[in-house]
Amino acid sequence: MKHGGRIAARSVVLMAAFWCLGCGPPPPDAVAVVDHSHAGGGLVTHRTDVLELFVEYPPHVRDIPSDVWAIHLTWLADWQPVTEGTLTLLLRGPGGARETVVMDAPARPGIYTAVPTLTATGTWRADLSLSAGGREYPIPVGQLEVFQSEDALPHDVAEVPPGLITLTKEQQWSMPFLVALAEERRIPRTIPVAGELAAPGNGLAQVSTLTAGVVLARDDLLGPGDPVAVGQTLALIAPTSLDDSYSRMRADLLAAEREAESMERLFAAGATSRRRLERARHDLEVAQAALEAIGGIRQADEDDGSDPHLFHLRSPIRGVVSSRHVSPGQHVEAGTLAYTVVNPETLVFVARVPARHAADAGDLRGAWFTVEGGSRIHTTNAVASIGIVIDPETRTLPVRFAVPNPDRVLKVGMLAEGSLLFGEPVEGVAVPNGAVQAEDGLAVVYVQTGGESFQRRIVQLGPSDGSWIIVTAGVASGEQVVTSGAYQVKLASHGDAAISDHGHPH
Repeated sequence: MKHGGRIAARSVVLMAAFWCLGCGPPPPDAVAVVDHSHAGGGLVTHRTDVLELFVEYPPHVRDIPSDVWAIHLTWLADWQPVTEGTLTLLLRGPGGARETVVMDAPARPGIYTAVPTLTATGTWRADLSLSAGGREYPIPVGQLEVFQSEDALPHDVAEVPPGLITLTKEQQWSMPFLVALAEERRIPRTIPVAGELAAPGNGLAQVSTLTAGVVLARDDLLGPGDPVAVGQTLALIAPTSLDDSYSRMRADLLAAEREAESMERLFAAGATSRRRLERARHDLEVAQAALEAIGGIRQADEDDGSDPHLFHLRSPIRGVVSSRHVSPGQHVEAGTLAYTVVNPETLVFVARVPARHAADAGDLRGAWFTVEGGSRIHTTNAVASIGIVIDPETRTLPVRFAVPNPDRVLKVGMLAEGSLLFGEPVEGVAVPNGAVQAEDGLAVVYVQTGGESFQRRIVQLGPSDGSWIIVTAGVASGEQVVTSGAYQVKLASHGDAAISDHGHPH
């Protein structure tokens, strides 16, 4: 150690010895560190839009090289250490004094080190600039004091606040870890519900055969997962009905076509009346409609080379084949379920509202839910329908919400759990749902008070919209809360061996 070996282990003090010039009072999470019985050094946490700075600096005495500055830089997007880039520390003091320290690379991932020598007594301003990936990231740091001699260093050292938890930057970087800002939000009151996902009325089709016959083997026979268009042929069936209804309809259509063609020629030659021509055209339309109603096609539409006497089983909706219930060569009767087709682009969340809350159903504002096996939050404010009858067995009222499903991760039949949003929103401080931990029956949030310091707060909870939850007590707006890694902070509070301290290069 420098300064004649008089600098010993660090002590944490509650003094904002380092603050942003021109930014008013020091931020509430600014905590200072000193390196012996004297104060004068410090510790500060500062965030830009993309980076978090956590810097520890020793006391400074004029014209004496300082102890090591430990400058920790974290990318906020993924809470990973800065591993490359040039960091410049610019210090400006009284009378135009300047000191510039250029660090070409971190000494360790996320940690740059500097040993400046400051040549004037008084207040100095420190600024950092990171050059990485072709961009410049300015980081205004703040001010520090340079003393005339070691004897001039202040002696007042505050006590460490009770309950302060330490989790070093190296520990944070080694695990999934994120923080978020508590902020003012408006969230409606909620009630928990369970339910399931279903297809809308026009989004599911059970396609059945309308005539008895044999399912033909074809290379393009559709199966589960195949997309289909409206009117697309799902399968071909060779009719074998005893009453030969399909064949009779086909014969009626052919006879009507011949009669209409004959009347056209005769009318053109002046050999028949317009009334007889109109009747022939009408009979042709009726025969065509009758055949098409059971899946048949007109002779003129048969451009695929198939037998005109085959029955075309068609999809009435656009979607995806969910299941095929028939096999090639299988004999089917009229009314046999052959295919299930689902349009998965929009599904329905059927929420089962407890009867005691049914009176509030008219004041619905939306819903959020998760599905079995997943943690992703799905939200909707599209109320499709509200039931009018309480199920006598479950004592619930069905409420249906339309749910967009563009990436098709939701499946018909999935069970779901979530909350319904009711009434006028409640306004208050909110934190992400992931920040709230259940510990011994209590709701707990871990607040980051400094780069490596945390506090455990017992909180009172209000409504949640699935992503954010109102905290009526325990956290203030603007405080940083741990949203990922809270369990590791809890372990650190107990000194658990599972959290290893990698130390700092001090």
